[in-house]
Amino acid sequence: MTRPPFAVLKLPLLLLLAALVLAGAGTLWGLSQATRARAELLQQQTAVNQARQQLDRSRQQQQIIASHLADYRALAAHGFVGEEDRLAWIEAVQLANRDAGLYGLTYRLTPRTPAPAVLAQGLPLGQTRMTLTLPLLVETDLLRFLEALKARAPGMVRVQGCQLSRLDAATADDASRPHLRAQCDLLWFTVATAAGGRHE
Repeated sequence: MTRPPFAVLKLPLLLLLAALVLAGAGTLWGLSQATRARAELLQQQTAVNQARQQLDRSRQQQQIIASHLADYRALAAHGFVGEEDRLAWIEAVQLANRDAGLYGLTYRLTPRTPAPAVLAQGLPLGQTRMTLTLPLLVETDLLRFLEALKARAPGMVRVQGCQLSRLDAATADDASRPHLRAQCDLLWFTVATAAGGRHE
């Protein structure tokens, strides 16, 4: 029995082995490249989906803004949105006092504070307390004043409460002079904008 000529087959066998190793390495490299390409494709698809979702949200927000822009502008023009306009509030109570034919008033404003969360409902809603002291001839003068203020008030104001008290007995004899004093607490509400959004 003759032995196969290993010396002659040595080179072809080495070449075959090298070809197999190269083919295996090429296959593994191709598989890793395909896996990497799939991962990159998945990443790109995720990025595209996120961009589409963000675009959809932006379009929805744009539609919401467009549908409510007129209301927002009306609230801003009325003094409810934006910086608090204390001067307009003071002017409104003074004009309401004049319209009601009363005898003057004194006022005190406190710094703006955040409104209670139940009222704010997530908005940057602030409230400013104004305490008014008004001399009155009769109780109905207060109602006339509050009606006049309602007609004149810029923005959103709520009467938190009023207390009536009698003035000195010495003035009670004069029917043309105020006999009562009203002390009322008003709350002025404003929604801060992004530009002027801090509570003072």
